[in-house]
Formats: sequence, structure tokens, C-alpha cells
Amino acid sequence: MFILLIMSLFISCSNAKKDLSNVLFPVKKENILSGIDYTEKKSILDKSLTAYQVKDMNAFILYGQSFTNEIKSNSATYAGKNYLEFLGDSKNINGYKIHLYTPKESEELEKLLLEKLGKPAFDKGNETERNIIWETSGKLYILNNGNAEIQGEKTKESDLLCLNTNFTTLIINATQNTKYSEYLKFRIKNNKKVENYPYSIYNKEEN
Repeated sequence: MFILLIMSLFISCSNAKKDLSNVLFPVKKENILSGIDYTEKKSILDKSLTAYQVKDMNAFILYGQSFTNEIKSNSATYAGKNYLEFLGDSKNINGYKIHLYTPKESEELEKLLLEKLGKPAFDKGNETERNIIWETSGKLYILNNGNAEIQGEKTKESDLLCLNTNFTTLIINATQNTKYSEYLKFRIKNNKKVENYPYSIYNKEEN
């Protein structure tokens, strides 16, 4: 009985999913990707960073919730299969991206973030396309979602970036064509920190 109990605990621990909401940046790459199958490439948002795309999202959850799904059976990544990638360098991870092609998961992700993170610092757009940004201690969440058509299927597509707040260049690239990007440029120019100078203050001053 004792041996069976130990084996059960071992299996349970080995199958435990990593909750992304508990990740504090920077985090050692091996603490996140050890034992995980992934592909490596340059980030399209910042060529100085590496993107580690996880081949199976099942090992990860966000606030206890899983977002693995696909538009059609056996869909390829970038063509209907939800995916996760981490952003960093050869030693540390400083962010991640969750991309969702499926409407149910997209709606659940937006609802979950509003519930867990509260009122956004920035929220612009409509059902066609919406940009939502939350400022938290040490992290910035950038959610872009909207209507799309993937493999002939009408859907709601979402892209979530969670980044170390120190990664201002990457954040500016990720928020282009929004007033939040202008705020970041102003913050850098004036050597201000998000903790002391959030977007809400900048918005009031500009208006």
C-alpha cells in the first residue's frame, strides 16, 4: 500500500501543470522549459529576443485554466492550432505569448483576465478588434482580439502577451498604433517607471 501511495504521488507530481500566472520575471529558462519539447526562433516582435514555441500546450495553464484547442482536427500551428511560446534569451525567460484561434477559448481568456486582473489600464476597440492592457507589479498583459476567418471558419482570434515591464522596446512594438505606445515612449524619454507613472496618469495629463 505504501509503495502504491508513493508511486501515485510521483505520477501526480510529474503530471502537474505549470501555472503561468505564478511565473515571476525574469525566470531561469530551465525552470520553465526543462523536460518540455519546443522549437527555437527569433521573436518577430524583437529580433534580439528568442521565442521558444512549446510543441504541446497541455503542460501549461493560466490561472488554473487550459487553452489547448484547434479550429479543426490536426490543424497546424499558425493555421488553427492554439499555441504558446516563451520570450527571452539563452538564460532567462521574460515573457510569453498565448495565441488562440478558437472562439470559446478566446472568450474564456478575456473573461478570465478581467476577473483576475480587474479593470484594465487601457481598453480600446470593439467586437471587431479590441486592445486591452493590464499593468501589474513586474508584468504587463497585452490582449488583442477580434473577428477572423481561419480555414474557412469564422472565429474570434486572440493574442495575449505577458511581459516583464522592463521590456519597453518589445512592449512598444506590441502596442503600435495605440495611444499606449505613445505613453511608453514618453515614459522612456522622461525616465519614469510604470509603478510611479501608470497610463491612467499620462492619459489625464494629455487630456
